[in-house]
Amino acid sequence: MFKIIKTFVVVLIILINTSIFAENFSFSTSLNLSTPGTGDEPQITTNSGSGQYVFAIWETSDAKMQTARSADFGQTWTTAPAPLDFGIDGQIVTDSTGKYVFAIWDDGTNIQLARSDDFGQTWTLPSPFELGRFPQIATDSTGRYVYATWEETPIQIKRSEDFGQTWGLAITIGTGSNPLIITNSTGRYVYDIWRDLVDGQKIKTARSTNFARTWSSSTTLGVGNDTSDPKIVTDNSGQYVFAIWNSGTNIQTARSTNFGETWSSLINLGTTSSSVDPQITIDSSGKYVFAIWDDATNIQTARSDNFGQSWTLSTTLSLANTFSNPQIATDISGRYSFAIFRDDNDLIQTARSDDFGQSWTIITPNMGSGIAPQIATDNSGTSVFTIWDATFIFTATGIRTFFPLTTVSIVRD
Repeated sequence: MFKIIKTFVVVLIILINTSIFAENFSFSTSLNLSTPGTGDEPQITTNSGSGQYVFAIWETSDAKMQTARSADFGQTWTTAPAPLDFGIDGQIVTDSTGKYVFAIWDDGTNIQLARSDDFGQTWTLPSPFELGRFPQIATDSTGRYVYATWEETPIQIKRSEDFGQTWGLAITIGTGSNPLIITNSTGRYVYDIWRDLVDGQKIKTARSTNFARTWSSSTTLGVGNDTSDPKIVTDNSGQYVFAIWNSGTNIQTARSTNFGETWSSLINLGTTSSSVDPQITIDSSGKYVFAIWDDATNIQTARSDNFGQSWTLSTTLSLANTFSNPQIATDISGRYSFAIFRDDNDLIQTARSDDFGQSWTIITPNMGSGIAPQIATDNSGTSVFTIWDATFIFTATGIRTFFPLTTVSIVRD
């Protein structure tokens, strides 16, 4: 009996060890998406479920919104046959499958919106949405619930519950600038954040718990005449919500653990009055939260592994100038995180963390010169997609590959 058990254990160990893998990570050669014209203000998104479908939007040389799609994990791209319309400040989002894609932009007078229900192959004709500027858009994991926000003296919000085909009346939730809207995976909990220009330039947020049908009164998070750049994220359930902004003296963050009903005291992350461009991302549970910003000397990162209760300053990634545009993304577990930014030599740099943000590695080689970089990843952190402006619009795909360890040996007595 003992021999049988011992043999079983040895076989089990062999099976386990043959499934042990190491990993590589590298970016593909960059692709020019905007040939033959030039481009500006690129944005990129992917279906979180697999990363198979990737979508991009940018402003063409004749000031129109151009979209492109990849259906093979960013290996090849197809540009839409015609630009959508005249505009700036384009944003693009998709559902977890990539079937439903939504684009929004400012045409100089109105907010315009277009949708695709066939994985970005064709798009509806854009239609005037509302007067306004600085539009943002969000959708749930299915694409059924879609939310748009913009600035038009007051901060306004519209909602669709039929995959963007029809939209309700606009709702005013405050006065201010630079609104940002997010939702949880079901679309039930919706959060908006903005900078109030009337009430002392405070950072304010409001929430809806019923698919944006009604909204709470606004909550003040940050105060001071120099507050700016508010961002907000939530976990899949919508229970944990995190905000970050520039307070004028440093980078501040706050959290809610009860679906945005109440908010904790502020935590200072940055240490200089020159800190700008704060960004924040979160895993699906809300346990791991990652922040990045430019302190005018370096790219700084911070992490929390306890639902935002406390934060740890992480590795300083690189020297950077004041136009570094840092961005950060993480996978569904928070284990794999990725950053992109412009360094002090005007080169687009990327970095990765494989240990829940504890340490970071600069990925080599760099992407070359450029500005306005953006980054996105799928749920597993296997596929990573980047886009940036270097007169033309360039993109590159990072792939995590796994291979079995062949040096493992088992000694049996």
